[in-house]
Amino acid sequence: MSGQKKNLPHDLFRHDSVPLNKNEYFSLWKNWNQLLDGKRTYLRPLRDRRVLSVSGVFRRPLARPWALEFQEPLLDLVEDYPDNDIVQEMIKILCQRYVHFKRTRGDGSCFYRAFFFSYLENLGQMQDSQAEVTRLMEHVAVSRENFCRLKWDKAYFLNPEEYFSSVASELNHLVNSVANGLSSDELQKRSLQEMMPLRVISLLRLLAETEIRTRIDDYKPFIPGKVNVNQYCWKEVRPLDVKASALAMRALTYALGIPLRLETLGEGLTAGGLQVKRLDFFPRSESGKGAFHIVRSYWSSTTTPEPLEIGSGSLMSSDGTPLLTLLCRPDNCDILYRK
Repeated sequence: MSGQKKNLPHDLFRHDSVPLNKNEYFSLWKNWNQLLDGKRTYLRPLRDRRVLSVSGVFRRPLARPWALEFQEPLLDLVEDYPDNDIVQEMIKILCQRYVHFKRTRGDGSCFYRAFFFSYLENLGQMQDSQAEVTRLMEHVAVSRENFCRLKWDKAYFLNPEEYFSSVASELNHLVNSVANGLSSDELQKRSLQEMMPLRVISLLRLLAETEIRTRIDDYKPFIPGKVNVNQYCWKEVRPLDVKASALAMRALTYALGIPLRLETLGEGLTAGGLQVKRLDFFPRSESGKGAFHIVRSYWSSTTTPEPLEIGSGSLMSSDGTPLLTLLCRPDNCDILYRK
């Protein structure tokens, strides 16, 4: 056992435990009590969460929040900020245009999860959803070509091209399921069961990274400090527990050709009064030659919201604004639903 201990990674070794081989693990995995008995595991606890009882035996950890919650009235979000009058007023301003919101789990991937789930919901409402699937997968195919041209650390990918193709196949299956009639209720049920695998989330991150590294001249001016593009992506885009920056959001929307509107809750007090900051991300033109851009705007309690008609055949509303709308809060990113 002493020889085995020396060869074990320090962060995986647990005192007085016995290593499991592959066959033993898969024979026990259906019963977590047998795996987490305190003697036959190298599983690590989450930070700041006790998983050992006083007796030294593993107890079942607290249940994680659902990846996506059910819709709630947007006005109820005021209760999350009982001591912040400014944010409360900003929420009331948002209620002029939005009626519901859907929380996502704040685990670092909340933006990617909210972005893609909102896309799937809009896809299911399109009259020609199959054409949209074709368009989306064409963008993924272009990203795959760019991905294969880049150099990747072999310690991260044993076979980069095979990995990308495998996960892109999962993505294709998911969007086709929605285009072929998967109901919004079933989609919600699958989300609660976490049927949107982390592999798909990782693909969204890789799409953003590929976009940034392929068009370095477009993105380098927005990378802070003296960090190079590869280092930035390695630290700020690729890890699953790192929240998406505005740069990563921009890159993903451009890579997939999906317009996006972000409503933000933050510092909204200006000389002109209380305002909500909004960012609209618009992708390139279909020819790929048009400039991509972000439109920044502000609106307040005195702004009269224009009536919006949700289009049935694209990702833009009738007034030319993005249908996908997310709410960015300091601690999370949620989905917004218009009136």
